[in-house]
Amino acid sequence: MTQKRMRWWQSIRWRLALGSVGVTMLAMILLVATAILAILYYYDSDQKTQLNELSETRAQQIGREYSHQLSIGETSAAALQKASVMTLPVAPLKNLQDQTFVNVVLGANNRIAYPTQSKVSSKQLMRTAQIRAIYAFITKYLDPSQKGSDITRFRNDLAQAQNGDTVTDTLGNKLLPQSFIMRPLFADGDSHHEVVGVLFVAPRSTVEQSLPLYISNVGSVMLLALVVVALLAALGAILFARTITRPLEKMTIATRQMAVGDYNVRVQGQAMGELGELATTFNEMASQLHQDVEALREQELWRRELIMNITHDLATPLTAIAGLGEAMVDGINQSREDYEATGRIIVRETLRLRRLVKDLHVMAKVEAGALHPQRTSLRMAALVDEAIAVLAPEFERVDVEPLNNISFELPQVEADADMITRVVSNLCDNALQHTPSGGQVVVDAQVRGAELLISVTDTGKGIPSELLARIFERFYRIDGSRQAQGGGGSGLGLSIVRAIVEAHGGRVWAENAPGMGARIIFTLPLVAAGQPSFADATTQPLQKIGLLATSQPGGPPSQ
Repeated sequence: MTQKRMRWWQSIRWRLALGSVGVTMLAMILLVATAILAILYYYDSDQKTQLNELSETRAQQIGREYSHQLSIGETSAAALQKASVMTLPVAPLKNLQDQTFVNVVLGANNRIAYPTQSKVSSKQLMRTAQIRAIYAFITKYLDPSQKGSDITRFRNDLAQAQNGDTVTDTLGNKLLPQSFIMRPLFADGDSHHEVVGVLFVAPRSTVEQSLPLYISNVGSVMLLALVVVALLAALGAILFARTITRPLEKMTIATRQMAVGDYNVRVQGQAMGELGELATTFNEMASQLHQDVEALREQELWRRELIMNITHDLATPLTAIAGLGEAMVDGINQSREDYEATGRIIVRETLRLRRLVKDLHVMAKVEAGALHPQRTSLRMAALVDEAIAVLAPEFERVDVEPLNNISFELPQVEADADMITRVVSNLCDNALQHTPSGGQVVVDAQVRGAELLISVTDTGKGIPSELLARIFERFYRIDGSRQAQGGGGSGLGLSIVRAIVEAHGGRVWAENAPGMGARIIFTLPLVAAGQPSFADATTQPLQKIGLLATSQPGGPPSQ
């Protein structure tokens, strides 16, 4: 399957980084906007206070000086001009909170009394941008040909000041207003006297129609801080996103490897929190999936082996039955003895086929989890007698003696009679296949705690120690070729034994009996029906009782 290539902006890392930067920028913009609005508000309030105090002081000083100049014989216009020059600073600029203030005095007919041409006649002073800006500003707002809302408001405020009222107003937009004040100049500095002029005081930014220096500096600092915070947020978001995307990237790589069949892959990392838990869960899933895949492979191998073995095991008796049947039809066997011998062979092969079909049926129930014992009280001695009686013809045919050494005094067990009979029959049949002519198959039992240990021992050559743990595997045969030629079982007998015994809560294992052959032992719990199982109870190996030899201490091998 072709994997769709992912764009960089579709990556979680970049989306998280860009999202974090966007949120941080939005928060910073809101913070900066709030701070600037607060600064503008308090700056404007403080500026108006300063304007009011400064203009009031200057107006009183100019008014008193004006009266003094009149008393010494100066005309009204000259007195106002000299009073302004003597009161106000030579440079019409006052430094206040990083802001410079402009002072302008207007006399009769709105003529500029200060700053005057006589005081600022020097070329050096007239060339300064500050003085030019003052004249340009006042000229513009006093020119009747100029139109505009700010100009109209300025003229109205001037007229109101000339009538004796102090006016505080603003020019420009509402977001960044430029404050100014117009205060009437009273003779002798007393409001009960006549108005002789108007004092206009405004920040330099109002005259030059620019941002206040303080606001400009604060805005620059905040803008720089905004850029720095955005860069730091981007860097932090990228690093933080990497802590999330790196484990996800590892899991993505592991998932791709798993998709192509590599189930041994694991996610390596030290991620904490949910990502660490996700990685752990992924590894557990991969481990379980690996086990399931291996189990499926084993089942596939088992299925193939099943088909091969079933085909072989079915072919041998079917071939024998078909050949003998054809011989009988063709009349090759003429005597009664020949017919009887042929019939016995056919019956034997038919029984062999029936055992194979039953074995497959039982294994199918085991695989489906449908093996449920119907427990009843059983006496093992009688049950073994019945099983041996059924197999007696087979024992006679190969000249092997079966011995039932189980005492009738032993306690009864709670078990399924048909299933336990099948266990004993399979074990005896298995022992019979490995016992040479003239040998014995001995069945014995003894009580160990809450269990009854039943053993089946032959006088064959035993089982190699390295193969003891494998004889209960399906279709496993120690000598497959010999058994196939000798009419051995299907290879399912011991697997069925283990399944039935474990269904009863018991255990089964194999060992070699000293001085004899192989011994297979299984246990059944000595409890009433419905009571807890003793499947996990510890048992000791059979010790020598009669024909039972002592096993090594330490218990049977676990299955």
